[in-house]
Amino acid sequence: MIMRWNDPFCHGTAVWRRSAVVLVLALAAGCASKQSAEPTGPSIVGLWQAQEIAGAVVPADVRITLSMYGDGRAVGRAGCNNYTTKYQRTGGTISFGPVASTKMACAPELMTLEQSYLDTLTAATRVERRPDGTLALTADNAAQLLFRRQEAAGLQDARSRGIDFRAIGQEPGWVVELTDGGEISAVLDYGATTLVLPAPSPETAEDGTVAYDASTDTDHLILRIKRKICIDSMSGESHSSTVELLVNDKPYQGCGDWLD
Repeated sequence: MIMRWNDPFCHGTAVWRRSAVVLVLALAAGCASKQSAEPTGPSIVGLWQAQEIAGAVVPADVRITLSMYGDGRAVGRAGCNNYTTKYQRTGGTISFGPVASTKMACAPELMTLEQSYLDTLTAATRVERRPDGTLALTADNAAQLLFRRQEAAGLQDARSRGIDFRAIGQEPGWVVELTDGGEISAVLDYGATTLVLPAPSPETAEDGTVAYDASTDTDHLILRIKRKICIDSMSGESHSSTVELLVNDKPYQGCGDWLD
């Protein structure tokens, strides 16, 4: 079952408008925020890019993605439109719930590929992480989706440095990195300002929003991490959290991810 909603922000190019930030992601209290929807088997959480759809190789200039989160939510780009759904996994079996997508018209061949992708995704019943790293989703009729894992270079670098949470924002560009129990670093206004503050214990609201309120003699920073999937306005990439940042009374908004 595929549901679509009217999309007022484009004419043939699949980009989220700047005000489009939304859907839902669950973060549990503090850094114990990742509740798994995949209790057994190799992890499938992360960003995956489709390589093959029901036997058809995805053209190099077409981007079809599937971002899966540990709490059972999934979002991505189907070629022309962006979509969201839910999944349940038990070992080698998997199922996807109804899909909601934006409503855009692209070239007929791209729309055909998109429909084939969404049909195969919602029909998938088996999941496999192959030795070469390929993710395979297979339907009962043997139609198959093959994916390769993708991750932004900034997240890869942050993960390698032991960062627990990383957030980015645009206009003006900024980056915040958090090491739980360590420090919060903020590079603001396209690098014009750099702050490093001790990371206090987080406070968690009833809706799951996690807040850090950090101060020094000269600076005050409040970082709020909300339970909403966020689409970056520049790259179009999806992130697990919507972030509000307040630094010395100046507000910033952006997207972020907890890093395993």
